[in-house]
Amino acid sequence: MASDLTARPAAVIAQLNGPMWTVEGRTVEVAAGVDPSSFLLEQLVGGPLGSEPRDIDVRPAGQERFTLTLAADGAITANGFSNPAALQWLRPPRLVMAAPSVGRVMPDGWALYGAHPGAGVTTWAELLHGAEIDDPTSYDGRILLVARTTLQGVETSKAFTHRAGAILMVADAPGKVPADVRRGIRVLSGVAPIIRVPWVPALRGTLTINKTAAVAKVAAKTEAAIRGNWKDTP
Repeated sequence: MASDLTARPAAVIAQLNGPMWTVEGRTVEVAAGVDPSSFLLEQLVGGPLGSEPRDIDVRPAGQERFTLTLAADGAITANGFSNPAALQWLRPPRLVMAAPSVGRVMPDGWALYGAHPGAGVTTWAELLHGAEIDDPTSYDGRILLVARTTLQGVETSKAFTHRAGAILMVADAPGKVPADVRRGIRVLSGVAPIIRVPWVPALRGTLTINKTAAVAKVAAKTEAAIRGNWKDTP
């Protein structure tokens, strides 16, 4: 049953078959080795958050459907725990820091912006001690652009390369990046520095970031690469 506080119609995440799902009517494919709950929720909440709670109707193929509630702060809770499958979909609040007004520069750290839903910007903002921004036009400085190593990641990044001090290309799955994506990344590298982030199994499907030695090592190497390649001027 939908929450009484819900101001908008429930969002629907439905499994078609195997790796194919729909999120709000948009068909997406969950890559092999990727946690469906994390990927699909990032597709839904990767953009600006609303001011009111909203229900999420999850419909796995061949399984009992269940309802989640997306709060205004990005937290995801279950409306009751009758279905154990709902537990892996729960999430803590999404911490999004507002960008400074135009004409000001972020005082500490980087301003990270996700080029598309599911880019992983929230995770990397925390790992790099930066600030996730919702609107790059309200920030008068160079941004750290975050995208996945997919064609969507390449294409959506093109609109922001002129603002990017660097582009964080986060692996979308284990294994080799497809040839067409590699070509697209080479094109982007002609405009902004590219920092490649490998697939990190410890970051898969977690409610909070488990800062293991492996995660800390990747984060440190990534931070060093950003600092060594950062582009301050267009």
